[in-house]
Formats: sequence, C-alpha cells, structure tokens
Amino acid sequence: MVKLTGALVLAGLLALASTVSNAQSTSIGQARGVKPQAEGSVAGPLRPGSSVHESETVRTGSAGQTNLQFIDDSTLNVGPTSVIKLDKYVYDPNKKTGTIVIDATRGAFRFVTGSQNKGGEVKIKTPYGTLGVRG
Repeated sequence: MVKLTGALVLAGLLALASTVSNAQSTSIGQARGVKPQAEGSVAGPLRPGSSVHESETVRTGSAGQTNLQFIDDSTLNVGPTSVIKLDKYVYDPNKKTGTIVIDATRGAFRFVTGSQNKGGEVKIKTPYGTLGVRG
C-alpha cells in the first residue's frame, strides 16, 4: 500500500511539472528571417518558422540578425551582437489590446507595432532608460 501511494504521488508530481513547463512555453510569435544565426533561450537555434516565447532571451552573433513577428503582427528586427529578452507579452485579439515589454540589454533593434498599436501598451527597457508607448 505504501509503495502504491508513493508511486501515485510521484506520478502526480511529474504530471504537474509537465503542465507548468507547457504553460511557460506558450508561443507568442515566430522568427520570420534569420541571417546567418540567432538563438533563443527556449527555442534554441532559430530558423524561419521557429516559435518564440514569453520570457525568452534572443541572442545574435557578430553577424547574426533575426526578424520576429508576434501574433498581433508587431515585428522586432534584432541586429548583430544583440541580446533581447521578450519579457512580457499579453494580447487580447478580440479587443486588440495588450502589453508588450521588451528588455534590450545589448545591440540594435527596430520594433514596429501591430494591431494593438491603438489599445495596447509597449515598454522597451534598455540599460540607459525605458521607452513607453501607449495608445
């Protein structure tokens, strides 16, 4: 009886860990272009079509570039030798509102808002300050 109870507890913990892992890796967009290489902390090496996730850090090498497109059609172009964390991404497609927080710690980037540009909040943090866009 004790062995059976222990096995059930272990199985429950494994199922819970799997559920937590899946919840943390919800896709928020895709890499549309990668030249010659970029890497995500969740997705690994990025290729066109690779998913990107909330809380993922994207890194490019000295010649690397990537173009990310989010589910609201916002785009983020990341230049060479860059480190960008997709800190927070919340989007309600029915209301076309949400919140995007990007932590750009190193390198160059270009961000263009998508369908939530009128009802969303965008915050881009850099080592030198924070840029906020509302409405």
